[in-house]
Amino acid sequence: MYLTNINKIKIFISSIFIAFLVTGCDVKQNLGGGEESDDYTDGRVIGTIHGVVKAAHSGARLKDIVVTTTVKGEIHWVFTNDVGHYAITNLSPGNYELTFSGSDGYAIMSAEENIPTLQEVGVTNMATSEDFHYTTTQDMSLYSLNAGLTGTVYTKQDDENTTLAGAGVTVIANYEEAFSPSWYSAVTDSNGVYNFSNLPADETNIITMPFSDGTYDYNIAFDEGVDLIPGETVTSDPIILQIATAEPFILTNNFENNDFGLTESLTMTFSKTMDASSFDITLSSELFVSSWTNDITLTIDPLVTLQASTTYSLSLSGESQDNNSFSASLSFITESSQIADTTAPAQVTGFAVDEEGDWTADYNTTSITFKWNTVDGADAYIVWASDNQYNPNLITVGVFEHMDYVTDQSGTVVLPSQFDYYDDDGIQTPFTSGTELTFQIVAVNDAGEGTYSASVTVGDETSPVVTSFNQSGTADNPDSTSTQSFTVDLSANEYLSGADPTFGFVESGGDTNYVLPNSSVSLDWDSDMMGGTFTVVVPAGKDGSGDEFFITNLKDASENASSDTVRVTLD
Repeated sequence: MYLTNINKIKIFISSIFIAFLVTGCDVKQNLGGGEESDDYTDGRVIGTIHGVVKAAHSGARLKDIVVTTTVKGEIHWVFTNDVGHYAITNLSPGNYELTFSGSDGYAIMSAEENIPTLQEVGVTNMATSEDFHYTTTQDMSLYSLNAGLTGTVYTKQDDENTTLAGAGVTVIANYEEAFSPSWYSAVTDSNGVYNFSNLPADETNIITMPFSDGTYDYNIAFDEGVDLIPGETVTSDPIILQIATAEPFILTNNFENNDFGLTESLTMTFSKTMDASSFDITLSSELFVSSWTNDITLTIDPLVTLQASTTYSLSLSGESQDNNSFSASLSFITESSQIADTTAPAQVTGFAVDEEGDWTADYNTTSITFKWNTVDGADAYIVWASDNQYNPNLITVGVFEHMDYVTDQSGTVVLPSQFDYYDDDGIQTPFTSGTELTFQIVAVNDAGEGTYSASVTVGDETSPVVTSFNQSGTADNPDSTSTQSFTVDLSANEYLSGADPTFGFVESGGDTNYVLPNSSVSLDWDSDMMGGTFTVVVPAGKDGSGDEFFITNLKDASENASSDTVRVTLD
């Protein structure tokens, strides 16, 4: 995994019910905030949260996703770049809730990350003048909002009588708490059929609310683990409602499977609506707050972090709203603790370009594969880049998971759009006009970044290629009284330097006693500097046809010269 905190989305499997719901939900955000500043850091810990945002099903990296959190009481946001990467820097110790949004086609998601104090990571002997850099990775997969779901609800009166529920049953599509909203609702029609559209294309749990047909009261019912498919409507298994029993009971909870999170809230859903004011609740000796949703879902939130690998007891007693008693004594075990790294990894060695054969970068190269030696204790590797033009400061261009079963590994970085010499030509040209990029890699873990590696500098070392070299007009001038001219048009595959190439004429036919002089040639470059036009003046009565006109030593904008000689036989 990347770091101890990679992909640590706090998932609470809970059911949120509301008695009267409407299908769908408007999600509004206010991303306003003050200007960014560099005074977020308190103390000696300087935190960074970064990661990559992808589409859950296609794996495509998502550009321009807004990653929002609250820093010092103010909303703070960044955007993902062309390769889906984001970074929030200069963070003080504390808990941060990240929200990933900005695309109408994807569900809003959230995650939590923590920047620890020095004491929490076990660092107690650093000089007070030193900064401690802590980096954690939070990747996110966003789910498309294009899934459909339908199904039918039945009511069962006895073993011989099961009928369509008819209209009025509220059905909830419930998701993990990482989604926002985490539930959607629909109501059955006269045939007991419910329909959802534009749901997140992920696993959902289908739950019905308590229902009465005027004769019987029915318990809530479940269809758990329904996998939704992007762009398709899934038909769920039939839901059969049973007549409610007198005594209430707990239908589901999120803690009795043990391995319970140290900072999670306990949730449980009852079989009928409960009298919240009648309940007595005890959670071992811990302080907590409790809340009810629709008098049917109870949430217990401990006020302190629970102890790792510890058995806790939960006692509940109270009554349902129809005056039936409930009591239960439950227990659960918390997860084992994870000890954070206290020492940053060593410096990465062996960092180098890892391309095949005699590879060289060209003016429009946008992806490069690197290799490096792995480092003990690393959780991930970050590749940074800067250039000698518009990007003098280091920019993250790649994050790679540490592979602890190999001694060396490789990864391909894709340069984001800010590495582009000309930003208005529709072509990303990171290396043109002598631009050089400097790359470094650093190993990271929970304790922070190691020492940056030796740098690797990459520039355009690929010579230009002539794509066309064509004559217009004739080199034969039969007029004995005046000159005439013809042209030769040159096109190349990249931007050129503007320095004249070496050119000349070679006797090859026609008038064997005459060869056009080089002084008869002038060159005008095209405005886009990817070609030009040679104009050749033929003296009166002279014939240069049949001879060859050649060029060589053509230079691109980075002064790489082509050793090829390009010729055209003159008409």
